[in-house]
Amino acid sequence: MRYIAIIAITLLSIQSLSAQYGYGRGYGGYGRSRMGMGASRMGASQTPQGPTEEPPTAAEIAEERLPDYVAEFELDPFQTEVLRTYLEDYYNEVMALQKDKIKDQETMRKDFERMQEEFKTDLRSILTEEELTKFMEMDFSSSAVRKRKKKRDNE
Repeated sequence: MRYIAIIAITLLSIQSLSAQYGYGRGYGGYGRSRMGMGASRMGASQTPQGPTEEPPTAAEIAEERLPDYVAEFELDPFQTEVLRTYLEDYYNEVMALQKDKIKDQETMRKDFERMQEEFKTDLRSILTEEELTKFMEMDFSSSAVRKRKKKRDNE
């Protein structure tokens, strides 16, 4: 009886795998392509994509934004390093949350809000409440960054 159950489970597993991966005949991964079998037999090839650009790491984002924060809040070297650490930790957590496809939207939203509150708590050790409010409202769109750089260069 046990052997029959094992064989039945194995057969059902194989069936679901073959349905998911295109019946094992090399039709291009998950299921069939949109072009159908006829177009793929005619030698239609996909155009090669250029080198895909990897998303920036948390350290790269922190390095990119740090000069704006230092200039805006006049941070000393110790505060700068502390802020760098806080930023890297925060961005690592945010990126991990974004990559987690298992959680539903509500859970992700709550986790994000919790991370923001923890980040604000950390920032309170080096910034005043007024600076913290300004910090959280800073805009990093390309136009806002250009304006800040222009203002900094003119001073």
